[in-house]
Amino acid sequence: MYLNLVLSICILIVRICLHLVHKKTYSKGEKHGHNIKDAALMIKDADALLISASNGLSISEGFNIFADNQDFEKYFGYFQTKYGISNILQGVGIPLSASDHAKFMERLEQYMITDYYGSRQFENLRKIIGDKDYFVITSNADTHFQLNGFNPHKIWEIEGNFFDLEMRSPEWQDQKEDFQHFTEKYRAKKVVQLELGIGAANQLIKLPLMRMVAMNMDWSYITLNFAKEINVLPVIKDRAIAIEGDLAKTLAQLKEKF
Repeated sequence: MYLNLVLSICILIVRICLHLVHKKTYSKGEKHGHNIKDAALMIKDADALLISASNGLSISEGFNIFADNQDFEKYFGYFQTKYGISNILQGVGIPLSASDHAKFMERLEQYMITDYYGSRQFENLRKIIGDKDYFVITSNADTHFQLNGFNPHKIWEIEGNFFDLEMRSPEWQDQKEDFQHFTEKYRAKKVVQLELGIGAANQLIKLPLMRMVAMNMDWSYITLNFAKEINVLPVIKDRAIAIEGDLAKTLAQLKEKF
């Protein structure tokens, strides 16, 4: 009896060891790849995409309105010297003389529009969307979605833009209504809310859209961002995928699945 007990214990130990040897363990890269694959399947199964974007997308293109970098010095050095500003957002917000304001806006348009030739990020996003219906809600004021061929009637620039759209203007209200029509149309259908580069604490876009996903059981949520900016409401975690890392790289990897 003692011998049988010892034998049983030995068999159990062997089984545990075999389980540990064969158990699938994910390195960070493997788990990342797994999430990319799952995200692609989720998107392919969707009826439509609700895309949200903020500064992380612009920064991935090389446009950072908060940065004192070479581009800022190249285009806005005059204002940096005269007014002591250190980034574009400060230049937009401070009072300038009428002539300097006009000059600042000319430089801003040259930087963000005239000298802009599109980016791979938007090419990859269009490939991911394919022929699905979509809508974009963004706080980016650079008009890069439009410049990359996205339908102007499928975009809500929730904070307006730097050039021709003010918040709560009639044109802005039209964009808001287009957003409302889209969400109503797909309320009972499969929608993926694809979030691109929105900060973890964002209350303007991120939180309201996560709550919208929570209220619509056929909706799912995918977020692409650096690890420190990943934030998913617990109530939607079973319908959410978080892909950590550089946005330009993760978009390119996701595009390869389509």
